[in-house]
Amino acid sequence: MGLCAYGWWEAGQIEVVERELCFDGLPAAFDGFRVIHLSCIHTNSFGRVERRLRRLLQGIPADLLVVAGDFKADITTPPERVHASVERIFEGLDYPFGMVACGGNHDWGGFFEELAARGRFTGLKRSSLILEKEGEAVALLGAHTARPLGGRGEHELDECSWVGHVWRRSTPWRLLPDGPARALTCDRLAFGRMFRILLAHTPDFIVDAQAEGIDLMLAGDTHGGQVRLPWLGGLYIKSAVSRKYDRGHFVAGRTQLYVNAGIGTQYVPIRFRCPPEITVLTLRRSVTAKAEPKSNRAQAHWEPVRLLP
Repeated sequence: MGLCAYGWWEAGQIEVVERELCFDGLPAAFDGFRVIHLSCIHTNSFGRVERRLRRLLQGIPADLLVVAGDFKADITTPPERVHASVERIFEGLDYPFGMVACGGNHDWGGFFEELAARGRFTGLKRSSLILEKEGEAVALLGAHTARPLGGRGEHELDECSWVGHVWRRSTPWRLLPDGPARALTCDRLAFGRMFRILLAHTPDFIVDAQAEGIDLMLAGDTHGGQVRLPWLGGLYIKSAVSRKYDRGHFVAGRTQLYVNAGIGTQYVPIRFRCPPEITVLTLRRSVTAKAEPKSNRAQAHWEPVRLLP
């Protein structure tokens, strides 16, 4: 009973984890760009965890907030309860580049589409955004986990892809209608031509992200194991890939991955040696990249794609 009581208490002790990540290819204008990274809110009402989450977010300055899926507490949670809680959590919060989310395996049955339609979040579902700052740009790509496939940790990878329907707007970014599913990258967002951030629910996408040279991937889903025991690590992690990349910062080839430990809980409302987490990432341009001649930087500058109306 004592351990259960402690686990329930720890589940409400949200930590703010700040990290600086350095990249050679980051545009100079985005040096110091701050991203709040959340995942697995798993809410069904505005309770003690949600109240603490809101209080902490109100005191964190950032340029962009992203949520890597699983807003719903459970697949069967009534959507209106989740929407009401989400509205209270994020009401009044404002970021220069807004709030962006991808769908998790609990966010199916039309919930994710309705979340985006309500206007507070921009939803990435097989789609891309361009974030512009001081004449330079990075791409924010989205992978959507369409629906759960039992407890095996499988996700419909064939439902997830990136498209090139992006276009400069007067606002920092604008989501255009989804195009047909394509390969992981397209010629307009080709390897090495633009700095790319991938927002995906599960770390399992790291295999494809590494193969395609994605610069930064942000994920969740694992809850960090939720209950972590000495020497054993997390008790419940869905796949071998997710166990390898269970929480925190990883480097796979040229791809850097950060796996957020999540906000909510699943199956049991407790955590042990794995508190909920708000991640604040500051993107930095590496010292070697800063030292490059201006002509070299210009060669890597992305030219916008002109799309007909």
